[in-house]
Amino acid sequence: MYADKSLQPEQTMFIRPLFAGILFCIFITVPALAQEGKKNAPVEASGEAAIVEGDVPSAKLEAIARAKWDAIEKAVGVEVKSQTIVQDAAVMDESIKKKVGGSVRDFQVKGEGQKADIYWVRISASVVPSSAKEAIAELARNTSVTVFVPAKFPDGEVDESNALVEGIVNSMASQGYQVYDVAGDPHSLTINQIEQAMKSNSFLALRGLVYKYLSNVILIGKIDTTVTGEEGKDIGGGMKLPYNVVTARLTYRLIAGKGKGARQIIASGFEQDKGAGATIKDAAYDAVNNLKEKVSQKIQDAITKHLQENSKKVKVLIDSVADVNINLTIKEFLQGIAWATGVKEDGLGEFSVEYPEETVYLAASLSKKKGLKLINFDDFNVKMRYIGFQK
Repeated sequence: MYADKSLQPEQTMFIRPLFAGILFCIFITVPALAQEGKKNAPVEASGEAAIVEGDVPSAKLEAIARAKWDAIEKAVGVEVKSQTIVQDAAVMDESIKKKVGGSVRDFQVKGEGQKADIYWVRISASVVPSSAKEAIAELARNTSVTVFVPAKFPDGEVDESNALVEGIVNSMASQGYQVYDVAGDPHSLTINQIEQAMKSNSFLALRGLVYKYLSNVILIGKIDTTVTGEEGKDIGGGMKLPYNVVTARLTYRLIAGKGKGARQIIASGFEQDKGAGATIKDAAYDAVNNLKEKVSQKIQDAITKHLQENSKKVKVLIDSVADVNINLTIKEFLQGIAWATGVKEDGLGEFSVEYPEETVYLAASLSKKKGLKLINFDDFNVKMRYIGFQK
């Protein structure tokens, strides 16, 4: 399960010339990781794009780019789909492309056509294994959290999507984070792997979660449950225990990093709580649910602190702004961008923004504003041009 937001096709009309040029280059160079040991993995894929203002050639290029990314998704197993990634990639600059070492090559268009205002293509592409992981990691988000905290119950049953996980996912999603529950998708992780990772503080086995979900923040842990009181047992004074009691013990690590870089522990802990119920299983569920109340806010506070510590100041320059009212409109738009804080007006067409994500996402958000055209950007600067807001 996850919470996600995507750019809509009509929101890209003002970056279509850039989209056509950059995406064609990006997807010629962006690699995909096929199965190890295979040289080429031919993949059947498809893509489609909206035809805006009758521009069929640009729509075809966009559809091919989406089809190439579809091929990458199928070869790599990326869970976050192309409607988000491709459109964000539309504003990726040369600095990101230079970090990409592989390629999607030898693709052939097997079919194409126009249906109303949509252009579609089907391709067969050779996905070459190389540095696709690094390319994908460039788009990993600090505000995206992947969660895997399985619970082991007294009868030996393992519940990956338990009350604690559901509570954390719902709490984080309500605050605007993209949250991915590993239990909701096919995976090969086990409690033993999680336990080993926490004991050794070696998180290489978890790196695949970064690429699959584009998450720079990962919460792992395990919940052990033990029967600490059984219904009917003598508790002294001629009294018997009227219910079963189970103690749940949680050990967790909150891990963060940037792209393909090393992971570090930003929070860890041990918590325990008890639960009661008519059956041992009911008592175990109650104990895990009680843990949720203790832990959810702690984890959210740790992630918030991490974001604050890793926010950077981005300079936003917008050419051709000669009106104070237009400047105010742009400032209000900046203040409404997710995770953009501390927006300062430095002059006409000049703003400073505190931003915790890669600048590519800020540039993509600005490009959604009709009347602003992206010129270029780097890690700390975004340059746009004001071309007139529609009334």
